[in-house]
Amino acid sequence: MVEILCPHCDAEIELDDDAYGEFSCPVCDGEFEWGETPKAVAKSATEPMSGIVALSHALHGTGALMLIIGLFASWITLGGFFEITPFGIRASGFGFTEFFSWFSMFGEPEGGIIAITGIIFMILTLVAVISQIAHVAFRLMLHMMDSGSLEISMEMAYRAYHYRWHTSLIPLICAIAGYVFILIGILVMLGLEGGFPWPSFFTIALIGILGSQFFMINQELMNE
Repeated sequence: MVEILCPHCDAEIELDDDAYGEFSCPVCDGEFEWGETPKAVAKSATEPMSGIVALSHALHGTGALMLIIGLFASWITLGGFFEITPFGIRASGFGFTEFFSWFSMFGEPEGGIIAITGIIFMILTLVAVISQIAHVAFRLMLHMMDSGSLEISMEMAYRAYHYRWHTSLIPLICAIAGYVFILIGILVMLGLEGGFPWPSFFTIALIGILGSQFFMINQELMNE
């Protein structure tokens, strides 16, 4: 934290060390500006894109696409007949396919646990998708601003720059936590009677991509 004096009433005000933008004094309500221009704003429009940034762009874009697909894809397979998706269980075999949503399982005997863990899985997946899309939007915004094709406020530019790390980590945490929750629900409800609930190739690839993108965002920040 840093302490400054209000330019209007000389009251002491505490701000974060990296605070930037327009603020209002809590004593006199006077408005003032504080902080240095964010690094993202200070970049030259002609500065070439580094290999780390380009790879990070590609990984985050791929992660966004996979998470959107993951809303409908199978995350876990069980016994060769059941597929676990964020919105419920898809059963297929002998020429038929049927879908059971998590909400419909509340009325089934002993279905409460898997229904609750399934709904948590669904919510975590949606949070991961929203956070990933926000990250890609921040990247696109900063890239267009650096190239001179977009004008945004300094405060918005700072937020887009500052929250890249958070919006890269959240999808990884949510994807892993969602997988763990639904796995616990399946094991508590069924045990190993229907076979072990194995992660699908999609789930393994998704977590690998999300882990790689988080590694690359850290490399970006270290280089900046």
